[in-house]
Amino acid sequence: MNNKAIAVYVDDNKKMLIEFSWLWKTWKYNQLDKDFDLIVYHNPTLTNELDEFIDIIKIPMPVIRVGDKYKFLNSHYFCLDEWSEPLRKYEYLMKTDCDVFLTHNLRGYIPSKILVGLGGYYDSTDELKVNVIKKICKDNGFDYQNLSNTGATFYGKTKTILNIVKNQAILTENILIDYFKESDYCTYSGFHRGISSMIAGEVVVNGLLSRQTAILYALDSKCWKTTEIGSDVLHIHAWHSYDEWSKHDFFEGKYNDWVVDYEDRYKSAAHYCHWVATNDILN
Repeated sequence: MNNKAIAVYVDDNKKMLIEFSWLWKTWKYNQLDKDFDLIVYHNPTLTNELDEFIDIIKIPMPVIRVGDKYKFLNSHYFCLDEWSEPLRKYEYLMKTDCDVFLTHNLRGYIPSKILVGLGGYYDSTDELKVNVIKKICKDNGFDYQNLSNTGATFYGKTKTILNIVKNQAILTENILIDYFKESDYCTYSGFHRGISSMIAGEVVVNGLLSRQTAILYALDSKCWKTTEIGSDVLHIHAWHSYDEWSKHDFFEGKYNDWVVDYEDRYKSAAHYCHWVATNDILN
């Protein structure tokens, strides 16, 4: 058994299954299956849809708590105590999303600190938004350490990752009630309820980690042509944007005429993502 695991949640959603195929293909292609087990918590309504993804460990998980109203929380709830037992046997854990692309740089990589992903959900020079996050930190007994725009992925010692994501899930529920009960927008900051889990993640990172215990922005690299796949790029996220490469444009068929040859697959992160998404890279 591997002592490292990657954990994700897959919902009963055709697009999410396609996105998960990117993660799975890059896990197999880069021989990361020799380093990491891939633990897939999934909506129980998925029956045979995951069968094609060989060697994964499947765990059916019903929609719990407020996961039906705020679906992003489903990818956090598996870190709650009542669901995380299968993960606790691993020394290291990466919690991530389905729409990611792993790189060969992860092979054999053991983090000395907690790796924290990169986010892009607000302008960290916006004083109003920063003050909202500072207030949430203070209300929860945390100091704000200017650890801003943290991403959706964490990798490190399992006990610490579970604690971070568990607290993130619970705080997200509170943020939804306190700031978005009556509207999809926080009227005075302009935050949208859809990033509640990202705000909660930033608050928890500021509360539980520090610059001495974490490496910020080491994961969730941008999937764009401007991103070179150097040795520091471990993990690429399909960002919610329309910069090339964009998963939105991909699903809308706007890249149908774009072909990435094998020789060009590492030309940029965009080339790598498109090559993975459009080819059976395992044959």
